[in-house]
Amino acid sequence: MKSKIQIIYIFITLLLCVDILAYYLEKISLIGYFSDVLLFWIWLGLTMAVIVIFWKKILAKVMLAILILGLICSILPMMLPFYTVMLSMSSYGLRMKKDLNEKYRAQIVGYSVLSPPWLEIIEKRGIIEKRVFSCTDNSINGETELKIGSAKDIIFNSETDKTLLITLFYGDKNKTITFDKTTGKIIL
Repeated sequence: MKSKIQIIYIFITLLLCVDILAYYLEKISLIGYFSDVLLFWIWLGLTMAVIVIFWKKILAKVMLAILILGLICSILPMMLPFYTVMLSMSSYGLRMKKDLNEKYRAQIVGYSVLSPPWLEIIEKRGIIEKRVFSCTDNSINGETELKIGSAKDIIFNSETDKTLLITLFYGDKNKTITFDKTTGKIIL
């Protein structure tokens, strides 16, 4: 039984590491917003189970000490890293999520207490997804001062071979954003 738990724990740990590396290096993640969150919580739960099951081993005690020390060290500098982990590994960081069509979905996320939320357009690729466009308030504001975090809806307009058009719906004023598919930048 213990060897099966070890194998499952190693597999989940490797899967989490691959997921983190794929996101930070290639902007690729598992399908949906909550799949990464679920993977993290499964890993954390299994970590606690492994520590309890293998408590007599020195490695389990070292692992628990590292986890507690990491938590304390993240709380010391004004809790900023702790907030970032909490916002990215829970639903608190997700402001809005919408399927635009069968190929794309959009989400407004904010993983930091120091920066405003930003818009991400994610391409669906089966069980994985790739963030293809991302923009902040500074990159969309021309003559208006509309904030991404204040949007009430995200509307898919059209797609060509070179561009993708979406509209941030605010109620009275709306902001249409055109993304260049070859560069990943906004066309002003």
